[in-house]
Amino acid sequence: MIKNPVKITGSLQEKVKKLLECAGWYEGRSVDISIVEKHYQKYGLEMMKTTKRFYKKYFGLCSEWYFTDRSIKRENYFEFGLFPYLQNGIKDNLEEAVFRDMITRGKEEVEKIAGQNCQPLGVIGYIYPAEVWISEYGKLYAQYEYRDDILCFDNIYSLIEEDLKKIDIEYVTMRTLKILDKM
Repeated sequence: MIKNPVKITGSLQEKVKKLLECAGWYEGRSVDISIVEKHYQKYGLEMMKTTKRFYKKYFGLCSEWYFTDRSIKRENYFEFGLFPYLQNGIKDNLEEAVFRDMITRGKEEVEKIAGQNCQPLGVIGYIYPAEVWISEYGKLYAQYEYRDDILCFDNIYSLIEEDLKKIDIEYVTMRTLKILDKM
C-alpha cells in the first residue's frame, strides 16, 4: 500500500521523528516479534534483550521511504529493512544471504570494534544503505559499502540523521508491506 505524501518540516531531529511516525512508529510502540524470533532461531541465535527491545519498537514499520529533496527536485529512496524482509508475505531470498553474511564475516568485524556481542538488524539508509547491528548495550553499528570504517550510533535517530544530513527533505511517501499493515 502506498500512503499519501506528507510534508516534512522542522530541524533534522524533528524531521527524523516525523519520518519514523509516518512509517508507523509511535511512543510506547511494542509489537509482536514472534516472526523475528523464529528467524533468529532458524540460525541458532537467541535474541539479546536489546535486540528484542529494538524490534518491538521498530519491526513492521514501512520499509520503503520515498522523499523529494528541495535542492534537486527528484524522488529519493530510503530503506528501513529489518530482518526478516517480507515482500507481501514472501521471504526475500537475497535477505537470507545478507543475514548469513552479517552473522559470520560482518559480525566479527563489528564485535571487534564494539568490544561486545552484536546481532544483525538489517539494512537502513539512503541510496546505499548500511548493514546495521545492535550491541548488548543497545548501541547501533553501521557499515556502509562505500566506507572503510564502521560507525557507532547511540540510537536509530542519530543513525538516520547521519544518512539524511545533506538532504533537504520536502515530502515523504511511505510504502507498506501488506503482511505488516496490521501491526
